[in-house]
Amino acid sequence: MSSDRRRGPAERRKVRRVPAVFAVKKGGGTALQLCQAEDIAPAGITIKRPRGSSVPPATEIDLSFALPGSAHEISARGMVVSDVVAGSFRRTGVRFIALRPEYEQLIAGYCRTGR
Repeated sequence: MSSDRRRGPAERRKVRRVPAVFAVKKGGGTALQLCQAEDIAPAGITIKRPRGSSVPPATEIDLSFALPGSAHEISARGMVVSDVVAGSFRRTGVRFIALRPEYEQLIAGYCRTGR
């Protein structure tokens, strides 16, 4: 087992995520699901979602959200890197794989200032 896999998800990240709470719409196929952000960075996001079905790692999903205090809706394509049961919900880690540069800048600014 590599030493990287023995560390927790937060320790494996290259860029620190900041806590954030806002609504996220997750799409995939024909299903649309309302989720809640837990943390975010320009490279990815962790979302809380209903405890229903799991999403396997390497699954591509579409996300859309507006950062708190912003009128811009951000659309992003992401790849699931983790999906675990966490109490009465699921915690899903997503790495952005298609994010417009202006959206990446908005997220980076939010991460620096918290707004």
